[in-house]
Amino acid sequence: MEQEQLLASLEYLRNNISRKLADAADGGWQLTDARERHCFAFMEMELGAVVTSLRTPSHPHGGVDQDWLQELRRLVRQIERLVLVKHGEAADPPTCQCHALLRKAKRRRSFFRRRTDSYSQIQHEAYGLHLAAERPRGWCERPNTSSDPPPHAAAAAAAGGDRPVGINAAAKRLLRRLMAADTSLRFMAIAGPAGMGKTTLAVELHRRLRRQTKLFECCAVASFSRMREPVRTKLFLHTVVSQIAGLEASSSHNSETNDQLAASIWKHLQYKRYFILIDDISKDSDWGIINDAFPANYCGSRILLTTRSELIASCCVSHYDGDVHMMKPLSDSNSDRLLRTKAFGSMDSYPPDNLKLLYKEILNKCRGIPLFITGMAEWLKHHEQQQREISAVPTEEQVRMLFKQFEQKLSFKYSYKLRPSLYLSMFPQGYVFDKNHFAMKWLLEGLAGISSGLKLDMEQAKMSFTEMVDTNIISPVAENCGLNLDEDELQQWQVNPFIREFLASKAAEKGYVFTSTTLSSAPAPHGDSMNRIARRLALHNDDPWLSALLQQLNPSHTRSLLICGAVDRTAVPLDKFAYLVVLDLQGWANLKDEDLVQICKMFLLTYLSVSRTRVSKLPPQVKELRILNTLDVSHTHIAELPSEVCKLTSLRMLDLRGTKISQVPEQIAMLHFLKTLLVGGDGVVTKIPHMTDLQLSTLATVDLSEYPASFVNALGRQSSLRVLAITWSFHQSTDEAYRKALRSSIEQCKELRSLTIHCAQGCSMEFLGSLSDPPKELEKFKVTTGRFVGVPQWIGGLEHHLAFLQITVCKLEPDGVTILGSLRCLKCLVLGLEFVPEEEIVIGSETFRELERFSLDCPVPWLTFSQGAMPMLNYLQLKICSGPANQAGAAPSGLTKLPRIREVVICYSKWCSDSSSVKMTVRAVRKQLGRHPGQIDLVVNSKEVVTRRHNKRQSGTKNVVHQLMWPRGQ
Repeated sequence: MEQEQLLASLEYLRNNISRKLADAADGGWQLTDARERHCFAFMEMELGAVVTSLRTPSHPHGGVDQDWLQELRRLVRQIERLVLVKHGEAADPPTCQCHALLRKAKRRRSFFRRRTDSYSQIQHEAYGLHLAAERPRGWCERPNTSSDPPPHAAAAAAAGGDRPVGINAAAKRLLRRLMAADTSLRFMAIAGPAGMGKTTLAVELHRRLRRQTKLFECCAVASFSRMREPVRTKLFLHTVVSQIAGLEASSSHNSETNDQLAASIWKHLQYKRYFILIDDISKDSDWGIINDAFPANYCGSRILLTTRSELIASCCVSHYDGDVHMMKPLSDSNSDRLLRTKAFGSMDSYPPDNLKLLYKEILNKCRGIPLFITGMAEWLKHHEQQQREISAVPTEEQVRMLFKQFEQKLSFKYSYKLRPSLYLSMFPQGYVFDKNHFAMKWLLEGLAGISSGLKLDMEQAKMSFTEMVDTNIISPVAENCGLNLDEDELQQWQVNPFIREFLASKAAEKGYVFTSTTLSSAPAPHGDSMNRIARRLALHNDDPWLSALLQQLNPSHTRSLLICGAVDRTAVPLDKFAYLVVLDLQGWANLKDEDLVQICKMFLLTYLSVSRTRVSKLPPQVKELRILNTLDVSHTHIAELPSEVCKLTSLRMLDLRGTKISQVPEQIAMLHFLKTLLVGGDGVVTKIPHMTDLQLSTLATVDLSEYPASFVNALGRQSSLRVLAITWSFHQSTDEAYRKALRSSIEQCKELRSLTIHCAQGCSMEFLGSLSDPPKELEKFKVTTGRFVGVPQWIGGLEHHLAFLQITVCKLEPDGVTILGSLRCLKCLVLGLEFVPEEEIVIGSETFRELERFSLDCPVPWLTFSQGAMPMLNYLQLKICSGPANQAGAAPSGLTKLPRIREVVICYSKWCSDSSSVKMTVRAVRKQLGRHPGQIDLVVNSKEVVTRRHNKRQSGTKNVVHQLMWPRGQ
């Protein structure tokens, strides 16, 4: 009933605004200016979108989002008041509820008349209505409630029959650990994004273990479905019961609660040596279920699980003394073998000549991901015989059908993540973006739903981003991987090319996003093909038919527009896209300065990016974009920022990186909501006046070389600053006034979480070693090029928060190693040693408990790892150079004691390739990795090196089994 009343209110409000706009056209409704007419026309269209959404049948498994309805009611009240403020009485609405709204609005009219800027209020309410229109019923698409296919079935589809491809080495290594002579309960996790073959590997391990008939007394395979709780947990527990107690016994447990089922499993397994395979753990709470159901009985039991989440996998290691195997894409050779096996029945078979080009394209797009390879193989297998007979090269239409037929397989895997990721189809093939800008666009597009505050909304956007990484939808750009360990600087991402094809098709099918290739499928109201609607439009290519397609579009209904590449500017009538909210022109080669004047008439823009274009000037009309939230002019030819930018009072993010802008306008203090200011690059020092009047949360990267010490001191008055990156010159490191100012500012910034200082060559940063009160919750401290005498003592006080540390020291005393090793939350350490060690540097037992990545820049890396040191380390990087020839034995040792190590990288200059110390280091590392029980990747100067195995003689599997077969319960 309430929904019907709300629908009536919305329809009345829409009709009322329509009548008023018609009166205004005849001179009967006096609007202040064209901007107000623009906003009310926008409201009229968005009200129509909301009404259409309310009239659409709801999801069969759920009703309308109540938060959404509540927000709509608020908007109805606010917009009715705005109409009354402008024009007094309105016609009687059809419901008593609307009468009440009007009476209440009259009482509040005097309040609105006191407002100095009613236009800003109109703009903000119009944008709020846009967010509501972007949150249709059933926004959070419900997951598939049917249980996932059994792991065996899923594995059979991807394994390639009885001969799984590309996993044999990993299977052997993991099998050794599962069969180790250890009586305690041991966990092992196989982690990685979706489609990487986790289940295939897990089931192969299960198959090999089952061959050892006397190894385990009880085995079970189960998976966590995507169903809601408590059904999800009950289905999992019941599946386990049916396998360990038999189907007949499990039927008697149908009426039991989850706690009772867990207790039954515990009782049945209490004195048995068991093996459990759990597929697809996706929630932290699943650990509680596992704890309750499976006893740690010291019978040599093993639990093997698969998960997409590295956090969940890490939990396995840190809390259960387990082991984690991270899945990687298949190598080129293994990808080729898998595709040939699945498509042509044998690794020795090859595609016919007329399919070779398509075959190579498939391998290129699949990027070593087994799910994609097997999906493509199904199509090749189906058409291979036909192609052999006709000897014809596949047509473009056939290739298009190839992807279409594969969508069904992808739909199953990604259906529950589909809606949040459809927006990614806006991006063209190979489009590179950074995490922060993506998160901001996510919010301004309304993808986070009703706002819970910027901080919470940003966290939600970043969580969604992480989920898309875990599911292989987005991946880091290859150039950013490798030597750079700073994740904050690894912000360049792109959509997986295979997934992008799928998302673009699905987005068009659901009417969510249209591109230049799918625009012809945009819906046409009432069958009017010349009035198509595309709320989100992305133009990637300079298609010859683009102009004709856009003529069939009603651009007034488009809210988000992305243009890039070489799209012809004459084909895109920017003046017609007057009601945009998000405009992304990053990388549009044909954007001109005069186009920006037209863009400034898009009064409801909240996001504008002209990054990496050839524009050279921002027009003063930019002040009309009153509710603009993000302005990105980075890497353009703009050399001056007009003072009118400072009238954008809603601005939160301003990106000036890589421009020639040397001076921010004096009026910047008027931007009270500005939280993120990005400057620097291109060798230009950007002056920022009135720093004390701003309240920033992120400021990067400010070149302080031409600032007075008073400016450095003013940074300390940024009480809300959480991220700070600066460039520090040599003369500042020797000037006591500057050194004192920087120390004071750092100590005053109590909320600081990340501090990065890029120093000039030769800078001594020892003056920061005397910080008396550093920010207690600092999570990242990075100093490049500059050096300390030793490890600052105050770093030890950050043990509960510091996760990333990069420093260079001139000496490393044992107490310095102790300080670093005691940092409980340290995940990544980049340590430079500007000296040649005269004795070994010992990494003691039980130190660096959480460290995962370690980079050491030292002429001679004379490191010794003790047993139990760095138990979580999976990546080790050694940057070395030529050292003294008389230091025999000055090489890393103890690498075999690093249980989680997966990759070792050695880097040195080509001028040092003949150095005896360099050769000694490489030889020592290679020899130790050959003795390591794990499968370790060794990379020397970007080239992968094969390590020769040094296997110890063993008494065989039978002896291992015998050691495990000991009396129950002991």
